[in-house]
Amino acid sequence: MIKTDCINFPLDRPCRFHKQNGIKCVSCGHYAPVIPKNIKPYKILIIKLDAMGDVLRTTFLLPGLKKKYPNCKITWVSSASSSEVLKGNPYIEHIWINDKHIFEKLLSEGFNEVINLDLSPASLALASMAAAKKITGYSLNSARQVVSSNHYAKHWLSMSAFDDLKKANKSTYQYWISKITGLKKPDYPIYVPIAADSAVRAGKFAVKHGLNNKLVVGINPGAGKRWKMKRWTASGYLEIINKLHSRGAKVILLGGPEEESIIRKMLKKSRGKAISAGTNNSIPDFFAFINLCDMVITGDTMALHAALGLKKKAVAIFGPTSEPEIEMYGLGPKVVSGLPCVCCYRQTCDKKPDCMNSIKPGILWHVIEKSLPARPEKK
Repeated sequence: MIKTDCINFPLDRPCRFHKQNGIKCVSCGHYAPVIPKNIKPYKILIIKLDAMGDVLRTTFLLPGLKKKYPNCKITWVSSASSSEVLKGNPYIEHIWINDKHIFEKLLSEGFNEVINLDLSPASLALASMAAAKKITGYSLNSARQVVSSNHYAKHWLSMSAFDDLKKANKSTYQYWISKITGLKKPDYPIYVPIAADSAVRAGKFAVKHGLNNKLVVGINPGAGKRWKMKRWTASGYLEIINKLHSRGAKVILLGGPEEESIIRKMLKKSRGKAISAGTNNSIPDFFAFINLCDMVITGDTMALHAALGLKKKAVAIFGPTSEPEIEMYGLGPKVVSGLPCVCCYRQTCDKKPDCMNSIKPGILWHVIEKSLPARPEKK
């Protein structure tokens, strides 16, 4: 008899106890099942690989899980790039990278519960392979069918598959995920770590540019490579920069390498009315620069989730993605295109103007002006 569920058995070769002493399973005293009858403390494996903004906003689950399962231990599986938003999160014991070693890790440690909130083939495969007593969210069965853990998960799956259901949705991502995972409430905060050395660099930037005790507004004009249609117009942002400057605000342009070109052009055309935080920052530094702001103006981006997690006032601009899905935590308004085709989730569009271009600067400024802090928050 081979005890293939033993944590010491590597599956494809003899275990170290057999190699060292020649003993076999029937007489071995080292047997330990990967999934013991009682796993204490309660161990949870979260599978959420991509995208970076989705991974960040899903951190709202963590305080809720800790409240539901006091003293639980949480491991999170993520892509190497998205794992950057999880580093320094006190709710997470271990971060596993989805690399060539992930299968060995999944088969060598048991969990009480796997929470898989992704429908990508990779995530479904990982959830199905994990050694766990319970799978919450999604997995695959032997017939290649997606298995949903409850009716809320089934409805979220349907919204992912059918555009009309996605467009008809009026509830936030946090609502659906809290229902799928059995949390009592959906409004736990997004956790955004601020690294000490990043805070120091941001502080020096603030001193250099005279930001302290000033009203600071961050503008994130990009939306990454995949969702270019989520970008509002550079010309529109320039109008907003002029108006903010006339109100005495300091404007910081926020973005990554993909926004380098647009930020460079905006800096040139703004003629000193805006400054750039740089486009080659680490994720911790990016978060620290957002933390300098009293308000952030952006589309449906990671910067929005980071700003909300840092409890910054925000104005969010929506066109091709779902506006109701975004929880604003009472920190600011949403500006939504009036075109009937909004929430199409298309990555290209031949309409002129498209949904984002249809939002006029005057409309956005009216919303921003009403939401601007009366005075800057203390830095």
